Amino acid sequence: VGFEGASLSMSAPPHEQVEAVQSLTLFLILRAFASGATALTGVEAIANGVQAFKPPESKNASTTLVIMAAILAAFFIGATFLGVRFGIVPNEEESVISQIGRTIFGAQSPFYVALIAGTAAILVMAANTSFADFPRLASILARDRFLPRVFEFRGDRLAFNSGIVVLAGLAIALLVVFEGSLDALIPLYAVGVFTSFTLSQCGMVVHWRQERSAGWRRSAIINGVGAVVTGIVTLVIAYTKF
Repeated sequence: VGFEGASLSMSAPPHEQVEAVQSLTLFLILRAFASGATALTGVEAIANGVQAFKPPESKNASTTLVIMAAILAAFFIGATFLGVRFGIVPNEEESVISQIGRTIFGAQSPFYVALIAGTAAILVMAANTSFADFPRLASILARDRFLPRVFEFRGDRLAFNSGIVVLAGLAIALLVVFEGSLDALIPLYAVGVFTSFTLSQCGMVVHWRQERSAGWRRSAIINGVGAVVTGIVTLVIAYTKF
């Protein structure tokens, strides 16, 4: 669909000429792979929050996870297509999403402002995910005696206050240590996420081996393969980013 009377046959703007400063090496491929894998972060919120869903919890959580994956794929493919179509080149001054929106709508368009505002709102919600899920996960670990008992109890407002306070303190400490640099914090975040993926998959393998219910071997193999894949991603991100 065109904007401001533009037709479907509108030609793409001229591509910016970019000079390659590095040959296509294995390291460069791994670095691109690590950057792409970072886009998958966020799905762990479903795994941590299964108990928050209405019954049947596992089915509703699985359905939500599939919907999240579909939305993620649509946005990623769409942004990639538009970026290539309009010759968008990543730079430190402006994000790719902003460049795409500015090219399509124009910098003064209310649609462009809405796009940027919506992106900012999504990022704020993403930051809130940790404060919703970490305290709940900490309470489960405390119930099983892997963390101090204080993490298990809810406050007057039915929130896990201890987990929220500890997470806020750690977040502030990271911001101070890394001086708020996204170039350092985002790779650190990605390493943490995929480390948790790997640990949770390994934990499920142990669970299936101990429970040995119907179909436990198939489930253990699936989780084992998942642990290996996410473990490799963790090592790749740690090696290429740091």
